[in-house]
Amino acid sequence: MQESNICTHCQLEENPDALLWVKCDRCPQWVHVNCVPLTCIHSLDIKNPQVLSYPHSSKEIKSYRCVDHKEGECLNISASSLRKGKRQRDTKKTEDGNHIIKKYNFRNNKVIDYIALNEGESKRDKMNHPHKDTFLKCFEKWENDSNIISAVEFAARFNDIKEPYKISDPTNSGVYIPKVDTHNGVLTVNDITEIMGENYHVDVMDVQTQMNENWTLGSWNEYFTNTQSDKRDRIRNVISLEVSDIAGLHLKRPTTVRQNDLVDKIWNCNRHLGQIDEEAVKEDDPRPKVTKYILMSVKDAYTDFHLDFAGTSVYYNVISGQKKFLLFPPTRSNIDKYIEWSLKEFQNSIFLGDFLEDGIAMELNAGDLFMIPSGYIHAVYTPVDSLIFGGNFLTIRDLETHLKVVEVERLTKVPKRFTFPKFDRVIGKLCECLVLDRNKPFADDCNTDLIAKTTDSTIRSLYGYFMKPEVKYKPLNFTSRRHLGKALAGLLS
Repeated sequence: MQESNICTHCQLEENPDALLWVKCDRCPQWVHVNCVPLTCIHSLDIKNPQVLSYPHSSKEIKSYRCVDHKEGECLNISASSLRKGKRQRDTKKTEDGNHIIKKYNFRNNKVIDYIALNEGESKRDKMNHPHKDTFLKCFEKWENDSNIISAVEFAARFNDIKEPYKISDPTNSGVYIPKVDTHNGVLTVNDITEIMGENYHVDVMDVQTQMNENWTLGSWNEYFTNTQSDKRDRIRNVISLEVSDIAGLHLKRPTTVRQNDLVDKIWNCNRHLGQIDEEAVKEDDPRPKVTKYILMSVKDAYTDFHLDFAGTSVYYNVISGQKKFLLFPPTRSNIDKYIEWSLKEFQNSIFLGDFLEDGIAMELNAGDLFMIPSGYIHAVYTPVDSLIFGGNFLTIRDLETHLKVVEVERLTKVPKRFTFPKFDRVIGKLCECLVLDRNKPFADDCNTDLIAKTTDSTIRSLYGYFMKPEVKYKPLNFTSRRHLGKALAGLLS
């Protein structure tokens, strides 16, 4: 059997600058070590058999069996890493017995560049994210068709809900998407482009690299609407088009979201007591724009595991198409593994879902409304071209989780532009509102108030965050941040 210098996983030919390679013990097949799924890598350490990272040296590799054998792929590594730099080589003679061919396992340790790889390789590589098949297997493992609830029950139980739910009757939820004159009244990407203008700028994600590019809506509409799926050069995704200021869209959020959105409750409460409606109050300064998003995903789009900024809750209404969600709760174990994965050099080559616990997987179709509570780690796959209306919101219910996720963002070095806008200002305004209106309930639709929903534990967490030196906020009704913090501490029972 002739020796194969093409990795069976990424189809990349051997070159001097490639990754660390390993050869199958049973046949002449070579593969990149970092292309082997982590679920196929096993440590010889009996106490810690689970592997969350790749070996950096051939000395750490004890044996390898490639995917072509019936027992399946398996890479065994040593319990502890030996010194790096030594190279294990494969040596053999040619047929004439004279020339010696030497091949080294150890290569320069570089991150797989899917852009470079896919631009020169087959359409199959360019049009499928490497985690697609693994995602779908994991989805089957955790698939859930029981987390369904009516809009009325969801509203009544909102303060106690800790799991994602699909709303059984979205038309009763208060969510509103206007009908149009074409496509049986269903809003389309073309309609959105006409309303917002072809020159409106939008961030477009390359699914292979999970990196953004700047496009115009006109260019995106041409790609999404007028280009057949098999003619698209790459798989792309729009997940950050915020449209709360676009009056022509006439979109409305679910009633329960509007009733529980923390920013709605506090943004002007320290100036205009009792007014919370986002459209009724004249803003003293621009509020965070995270309430209404349009998401546009083509077939086979994939968004890798992430936490929504500040662990915000999410509402998600499928206008057309289909989505598959794989979600994991913010347990201590799951969050620790998420942090570790986020800091890995080869993060993109590791499917995090294989290492998380207590998953929930749900399929959404056109018309479905999905509600995700705070802090869920999730990935999303798109089986067909899809258009979504959704948004993010903070709640007093989940304030402690929000603060924990903000700390996770700090530890994982999330760029500021991908964090919740004006988060410290929201926290500062909340502190003022809680102190000023201790005995003055907010006039919201539920006739409840923030104080009633705020426990001592929440106030302690709020105080601990607010008094950090790096938090900047200038109070309107107190002489200093320290003065406000002291008043906040006075709310404790």
